[in-house]
Amino acid sequence: MDLIFNGSLRLRELLDFLKTFLGLGRETKSREVLRKPSRREYNYILEIRPILEKYKLKSLMRELRSYPEFQLHRVPHITLVYNFKPRVEDYKIIRAVADVSKNYDGDQFHFFYDGVEVKKGGRGYIIALRIIPSEELKSFRDEVYKVLKAVIVQRPDVEKYNDNLWFHAALSFRSHKNPEDVLPRELLTKLNNFFFKSTAMRITLLHKGKIRYEYDTLTSKILSRSEALSKEELRTTYFEYRKRMLKLGLSRVELDNVWLTADHHFGHANIIKYSARPFTNVMEMNEFLIERWNELVSPNDKVFVLGDFSFSNPENYLRRLKGKKILIQGNHDPPGIGPESLEISYERGKFVLSHYPLNVAEWNVHGHVHNNKLKEYPFLNRQTKKINVGVDLTKFYPVNLRWIIELVESGNSYLFMP
Repeated sequence: MDLIFNGSLRLRELLDFLKTFLGLGRETKSREVLRKPSRREYNYILEIRPILEKYKLKSLMRELRSYPEFQLHRVPHITLVYNFKPRVEDYKIIRAVADVSKNYDGDQFHFFYDGVEVKKGGRGYIIALRIIPSEELKSFRDEVYKVLKAVIVQRPDVEKYNDNLWFHAALSFRSHKNPEDVLPRELLTKLNNFFFKSTAMRITLLHKGKIRYEYDTLTSKILSRSEALSKEELRTTYFEYRKRMLKLGLSRVELDNVWLTADHHFGHANIIKYSARPFTNVMEMNEFLIERWNELVSPNDKVFVLGDFSFSNPENYLRRLKGKKILIQGNHDPPGIGPESLEISYERGKFVLSHYPLNVAEWNVHGHVHNNKLKEYPFLNRQTKKINVGVDLTKFYPVNLRWIIELVESGNSYLFMP
């Protein structure tokens, strides 16, 4: 004890000696082991990353920016497993996702965005796009979650959400005001009318909001962060998407020699993001459109093009396409390219051909709206007697008039060309 009183130890050493002597050091260590984990430690999320529809979703987000009451996501996404921390290395998490996917066909991982939902959570209101998943996608998610539960620790307050997943893509969150009381009726109507079919191309593992790995459901490949952000990898994904998702399901038996099509937008790079087309550049899109046209049309066939064929220099594309082309004026065509509408007769029926949808007594075949108003303008709307032959609804093929007659006579409506 003389060492203490002769001043040879500093004050900190004296305090450390007393803590050890009284057993306080061991108690402090025990408290550190039992420390309650911070919410920030559960910083992993598994989600469906939007690919094709990313720009469409961002356009919806822009509608909400002028309302400071809402805290917006950068891009809406579909969370599959909420906040957790792994008990294993990150790669084993995405490897588990890949292993589960072997029981499924990636072609079946489709879902619909269908209007909006507003819910109140513990931290405020959420306004989200309603997601209608396929049965296969729901089953896949539940199986992935069951497997992951053995190798992750979930944040205690989110486990109930993981156990009873609400499929949605949040636009805003943590709002203290009900969005339905803040937003004007016109905007709510626009959001509620949003309807789009998509595919879960990429399942993404994020850490602190950044991609760690992605699983490509179409190529069955695990991607590193750099690969997930690579345009070359995206080109491969899109190639597989076009091959598997844009297959023609109609018979070519007894084809007529009359075809109808619209909205190619040759040479228009921005249409790729506006209409969510599976291409990485405009040259790739142009060549695919030409290939699809020439795959079906014969040199002596007649093709009615219902507007928005090309921004400029249409002759550069027309000379590479088979058949006799009759162009109707679209709003993105050079002036004077053709008439605004035509009427044709076929067997016992008449069809009015136009770029814009028209309210006429006969069946109206049109373009213009692309895939932006699918509820109102699907491929074939029996109630309104309208047929939308824009290439975004026809797998980028021209549509044979014989096919249209058969579908009209079937008595059904069709969202896309079958």
